Amino acid sequence: MKSNQLIEIENVKNANRVLKNLLERSRTEVVGMGLFYGRAGHGKSRWGIKTAQMNGYVYMRLEANMSVKDFLVGLLGRLLSKTMPHFEVKGTINCIYNQVLDFLHSEMDTVVVVDEINYAFHNKKILETIRDLSDESLATFIMIGMEDAKEKMIQMSSHFFDRCNSFYLFQSLNLSDTELILNEICDVKIDEQLVKYIHKQSNGKMRIINKYIDALERIGKRMNKNELTYDEIKDLITKVEA
Repeated sequence: MKSNQLIEIENVKNANRVLKNLLERSRTEVVGMGLFYGRAGHGKSRWGIKTAQMNGYVYMRLEANMSVKDFLVGLLGRLLSKTMPHFEVKGTINCIYNQVLDFLHSEMDTVVVVDEINYAFHNKKILETIRDLSDESLATFIMIGMEDAKEKMIQMSSHFFDRCNSFYLFQSLNLSDTELILNEICDVKIDEQLVKYIHKQSNGKMRIINKYIDALERIGKRMNKNELTYDEIKDLITKVEA
């Protein structure tokens, strides 16, 4: 499985377009916050991680019990990781916040990807900290959340929501997306009937498609074949699903 690739499926192309518009905003006039959200398994986190890796962005994943200080410590550590990899983050919340802000002022093109933003809805202070950092700098914050993230953001803080200038809802993968992923990532070639079968069973979720790819490659290895058809492995693939 060629897992390092970010395939140009519709979600990736559309999310990249929205991100491009956000990055090209008038930074002195428009706050740099965007929300990318959708159902589990549609490839949001993968897009965020790979986009960050390919472009040198900072990627950070929120956790359920994270405090504001935990968030700031983690963010500052990641911001300084390239130039000061062994820097030990210490101090009060205000001290660490000001260090983060100083960095963002000095590196105005910084892009921070904050995954699992839904956890911030249980701790409004984290959301307010992201808003303040975005308000007080020219940095860009890409937030990634579940399908209800936009609605929860509106309910929690219309003031915060109004500062979000870009939104993209990740959609279920279509048949062409599924075929492209299978052709580009899977080390085993499969026929059209098997592609359609996997698309139907996956319900448009990339996470499930990846499980099928893993199963196909294991089956191909056992059978010593690099091409598989639906008819020859339909019983085996059903056992995998069970």
